[in-house]
Amino acid sequence: MSKKVLLVTYTGDITGMIPELTRRLESRGAEVMRFDNDVFPTEAQIVLSQHSSGEGLRFRYKGREMRVGPEDAIWYRRGRTAEKLPQMERQMRHGAMLESKALLYGALAAAPCFVLDPPHVVRSNEHKPRQLHLARELGLEIPRSVMTNDPQEAREFIESCPNGAVAKMLSAFPVFDENGNEQVVFTTLITKEHLGKLDGLRYSPMVFQERIRKKLELRITVIGTRMFTACVDSENTAGADIDWRERGVTLLQSWKEYTLPSDIETKIGKYMERIGMQYSAVDVIVDPDGRHVFLEANPAGECFWMQYNSPNFPLSDALADVLLGEPGARRAHRA
Repeated sequence: MSKKVLLVTYTGDITGMIPELTRRLESRGAEVMRFDNDVFPTEAQIVLSQHSSGEGLRFRYKGREMRVGPEDAIWYRRGRTAEKLPQMERQMRHGAMLESKALLYGALAAAPCFVLDPPHVVRSNEHKPRQLHLARELGLEIPRSVMTNDPQEAREFIESCPNGAVAKMLSAFPVFDENGNEQVVFTTLITKEHLGKLDGLRYSPMVFQERIRKKLELRITVIGTRMFTACVDSENTAGADIDWRERGVTLLQSWKEYTLPSDIETKIGKYMERIGMQYSAVDVIVDPDGRHVFLEANPAGECFWMQYNSPNFPLSDALADVLLGEPGARRAHRA
């Protein structure tokens, strides 16, 4: 009997990764089904049965049904649960969305099969304070950081940074422009003008970090036991020196394969084992002195542009290996 793989994503997932991964999995004999969670519960269904004698989990979408068991796997690619619910009374819609998330997340937490990676594990590892704490504990260099809603504490920290400081958000919540388009909140270099607006912290805390001069920026994509590391010279690209994502399209062909020092690779491997995840997109700065400074490990970070552009990493194959349980492909979970 062939292994079954459920790919949980959403209708607006425009990367070619889902079709590409589907082809790779099917070429190895797997049965693959896509489940767009933004049209759940109106166009897709989940049935989770739990009894003293056993459990069962089924997903239905577009006329297909998949029952997953111990030999199967689920990839939780992106969560957009119940976003396509029709207009209705606001409180009712909010409740329907919460209940839909509760079933999807609960089903993935209780799934009788391998899940890459369960939403509750992803959420627990999104927090920047926890990421920096674990990285420091494991011996990785981290930037001097202060997270606060105290304007005076923020000011004193910023003024103590000889190379300047940057500000970041603590979480990745969506921000929309006047046309309803989702925008990214980039890392910002603190200026004198910003210093005059620190009182706004009483409404919302932020992350402040020392600015670290860059020789290179690294994106380390961890998939199971494999690491794919690429580097880019963002410091010398106009508009990308603070946050390379601001010029992400410009830099698409500028990324090159990079060999991590063995001690850094070992420490990142230990970090992944500590958080109990199979996937993360890790951002690291290499400073002019060669120090490798850990910034964050995004448990749902995008990376597949590195398959279709330089350095053309075989990410689909690595994912297929993990999902199909190829020997040695999965990282051991911490009990």
